Amino acid sequence: MRLCAIISEYNPFHLGHSYQIRRTREQLPDALIVSVMSGNYVQRGDLAVWDKYTRARLAVQAGGPDLVLELPLTAALSSAEGFARGAVSLIRSLGCVTHLSFGSECGSAELLMRAAALTASEAFRTARAQALSEGLSYPAALHRAAQETQPDCVAVFSEPNDTLGLEYCRALRDLCPEILPIAVKRTGSAHDSTDTTESICSASYLRTLLYQGHPDSPRFLPTSSRSALNTERIHRISEMEPAILPYLRRLTPDTLAGIHGFSEGLEHRFAEAAGRARSLPELYEGIKSKRYPLSRVRRAVLCAYLGITSDLAALPPQYVRVLALNGRGRAVLKQMKSTCSLPVITKPTAARALTGDAKSLWTLDMTADNLYHFPETSGSGWKRTPAVVL
Repeated sequence: MRLCAIISEYNPFHLGHSYQIRRTREQLPDALIVSVMSGNYVQRGDLAVWDKYTRARLAVQAGGPDLVLELPLTAALSSAEGFARGAVSLIRSLGCVTHLSFGSECGSAELLMRAAALTASEAFRTARAQALSEGLSYPAALHRAAQETQPDCVAVFSEPNDTLGLEYCRALRDLCPEILPIAVKRTGSAHDSTDTTESICSASYLRTLLYQGHPDSPRFLPTSSRSALNTERIHRISEMEPAILPYLRRLTPDTLAGIHGFSEGLEHRFAEAAGRARSLPELYEGIKSKRYPLSRVRRAVLCAYLGITSDLAALPPQYVRVLALNGRGRAVLKQMKSTCSLPVITKPTAARALTGDAKSLWTLDMTADNLYHFPETSGSGWKRTPAVVL
């Protein structure tokens, strides 16, 4: 059995994702597809527009992946490097994945793997360290280092999906080189574009339409997902603002120094801005800089609020949590029983048997989910089970 993994957020699953699934199946017609998907919090430092079980179910219903697993929260709120490494680490633990498919502007897995090899060279690491010492952000430092060491690869350090694909390839090289990458060339609107001339728009623009209740939003969603517009609660981080801001004012630079993502003096800038800010946008503006880009600041805010420490973030995945599946996904779960190196959690109550680091990460997950669902009843996460799509 060939099993292709896709690392995703599906925030929400839209026609661009359908295109990637279709192209992946064209290249691997007999393969089953498993998606490792961010949960209730996403990498740009925000709440997912719909909860993780809903997004996973809608993805499977739309003819997407056969099985959806949750990306660990600590990876979901990490930089591109940490996001990719956490996801690939979980994929490796399954023990049966043969391919990894991802969207890319260049559409060349060969070029991305060559660029990944470049980043391991001494010359590249030296150039990157020099750029970081000059105050450049991590992405900008990577771009500078590529310009100086191998200019023919520099384009893949510029485009957002190429950059993430590069991190996937780096993680594959380090953790599981036997898994083969597939780069699907992106089509439709560019990342963060507001272009609506095609049926495939950017996910960020689609979320804007969903937040506004705009009548255009259904045409960018699979037909099977459109009913969710009337039935599912849309989550906004602004709803958590009255809880986040007072909590952050309690945190000192010493406390913040132990939080995931805080380094290079960010804790001092953060604490000062938290003491003045009257809104989350004002807080972001007070912290961001050339060294601290907005996406990093937004992730830092959520890591501080949720209590994601550096020690917890350094842990590899401790369990596999199932969010949704179809009949073919059941076959994958059956295969995983003999290949997966981690506990597989289908019913949350099974997590009561976890111990040590796994228990600590599960407790973090449940706390974060409770905060995401406020003002719904605390503890409801113990009752959620994977959606089975027949």
